Amino acid sequence: MRIFKFILLILIFLSISYYVVLNNVVSYEDFTKTDFLFTFLGVFIGFALTLYTYLTSMFENMKKIIRTKYVNDVITRDSKLDLLPKLHNEIKDNIVFLIYVLVIVVLIAVLDKSIMKIEFYNCCLNIKMIDVKNSILLTIFSLSILALVDLVRTSFTISDFIIKN
Repeated sequence: MRIFKFILLILIFLSISYYVVLNNVVSYEDFTKTDFLFTFLGVFIGFALTLYTYLTSMFENMKKIIRTKYVNDVITRDSKLDLLPKLHNEIKDNIVFLIYVLVIVVLIAVLDKSIMKIEFYNCCLNIKMIDVKNSILLTIFSLSILALVDLVRTSFTISDFIIKN
């Protein structure tokens, strides 16, 4: 179910990005340049890995706090402790996603001339590869921003949990 939601999210963002590119709704050109995305994703992956190290170092503190706070309520304690691996997986999934999209950006940059030679013609369907490429890169940028928001939100949640308890 989780993979289905992820694929659905990608398809929604890809559709919106394709609409934006075709209709030139907003200025998107700066975000679809591969050199910008290289730098953006590289810095972002570095930030995410630093955040990952920080957050995983806090897990032992969180376990201690949960065990102390819910010492008399075993069911709540166990349910809270069971959430920690899910939290870890969510952080890990965001970082793995960023690495995958960086690889996609590299492939698009390397294969740019070959990709631009491909043309699709169907009775009334004329799809330009430049539009598809820009849509993919705009989708990568948008989903990377969502991953950043998710990582920051998660880090604040963990910090608040530790500080307030």
